[in-house]
Amino acid sequence: MELFIEIFFAVIILFWIYRFALILVKMKRKIILPNSDDELAVIRKFPQKIINPPTFSKQIGGIITYVLIFLYVIIMFIVGQFFLEFYWSLYLLLMLPILQFSNILNMFAIIEEGIICGARFIGWRKIKSFEFATIDFDHRFYGYSIEVNNQYEMIIKTRFETFPCIITSEEMMEKLRSILYQHNVRELELAENEL
Repeated sequence: MELFIEIFFAVIILFWIYRFALILVKMKRKIILPNSDDELAVIRKFPQKIINPPTFSKQIGGIITYVLIFLYVIIMFIVGQFFLEFYWSLYLLLMLPILQFSNILNMFAIIEEGIICGARFIGWRKIKSFEFATIDFDHRFYGYSIEVNNQYEMIIKTRFETFPCIITSEEMMEKLRSILYQHNVRELELAENEL
């Protein structure tokens, strides 16, 4: 049982390294959207601040943090293998940073192969649906920023995960909807003003 858990954890680490390498490769691709500072200003990954361009120079802080967390997890895994007895708590503590990896990079971009959202790349065929929800008084992001109130949250759904992104202009919302429709992504009908 102990060997199985160790192998499982090693596979998880290798999978996250693959995802990180994929993001670095995709950041070099041609960006379809956003192309200007005005477009960057109306897209947010977090309610309080606008996204940064998906370039190495603008994402260097997040990339360094990502690498440092990887090194920490790998070193702790190796130390745990050779110098400590098997403890469930060690593996649980090492899983915590891995679960928050997608929030480290503050970027959103559409490229030809799919969407970069935070530290994740979502290929077009992996997107099952998307929806736009109004950020009204009952929404979880309402009140974080004046620019976000009464705007839109785009939620991209894959088979296992959802990826939120805040849009603060109707023009950008229509651009995103058009691009997603071009790639045959199904939009969920959202019943507004449900009581």
